[in-house]
Amino acid sequence: MTILTPILILSALTFILGLCILLASKKFHVKSDPLIDTVILMLPGANCGACGYPGCAQFAEILVKTRDTSKICPVGGNDLSYELGRILGIKMDDAKPLSCIVLCNGNKTTTKFLADYKGIHDCWAVKEILPSVKQCAYGCVGLGSCVEACKYDALKIVDGLIKVIEENCVGCGVCIGKCPQHVLKLTEKKVKKYHVACSSVDKGAITRKYCTNGCIGCMLCVKACKFDAVKVENFCAIIDDSKCVNCGLCAKVCPVKCIHLTEYAMASKKIAVKKTDDNCGGCEMPCSVKGLGEDGTLGY
Repeated sequence: MTILTPILILSALTFILGLCILLASKKFHVKSDPLIDTVILMLPGANCGACGYPGCAQFAEILVKTRDTSKICPVGGNDLSYELGRILGIKMDDAKPLSCIVLCNGNKTTTKFLADYKGIHDCWAVKEILPSVKQCAYGCVGLGSCVEACKYDALKIVDGLIKVIEENCVGCGVCIGKCPQHVLKLTEKKVKKYHVACSSVDKGAITRKYCTNGCIGCMLCVKACKFDAVKVENFCAIIDDSKCVNCGLCAKVCPVKCIHLTEYAMASKKIAVKKTDDNCGGCEMPCSVKGLGEDGTLGY
């Protein structure tokens, strides 16, 4: 009896507490909109914040509640916007495709190094003890913290410098916050894209000493541009995308070749849609979504 009594008391307390939790869950249960769950399934699931919200779930909830046509998912692109519009009965705004560019051109052969770093293979770890492993305090550290963060295999380290694999980059922007040097930038994709692969703010003579590929602020690109699209700020050239017509004159006159051209394949990936109901006629009207198929396609 000495052992049995406390066991019975604990069992009774457990039952009572469990009953209280059950009643509370029934009392305060909030019904979720099944359409929100549907939209979450349609989203890429990157939780990157490119849409302006912390994650895909928050974006889906706001989109379903507001039906705001301007709220788009840059990662999903126009195909996803079209499908979301069908489900919600609205016409979504076009999603401007984004991609990441590198504002540095200092690799192992063109830039000088401060030290032969042998510590933790992490860019942030280097910043705890050195401005950078390179003499340029503004360039890519080259240890790949951004590579670890990328979910799409769109970044790699080549010759001590980060490179973007354009066909894999979806413009989620997760890598940007992982770079202590801020040499990664999101930019709108165009068929042709010129950008200055340098972020140094040192005078040209100083930049030239530690990196032969660094911008020296010579102003030749500014003089060559006929559209007022190039300017030099803090001894480094900047290209205004809204004015640039991709003529390439600035790149031709750049003596250090730090103005780069990227040519994008603008065809977006299609979202495969399959019917889950034999009675579906494949109309263009919004209908209830039944979720994702086994192959990951959307079912209507």
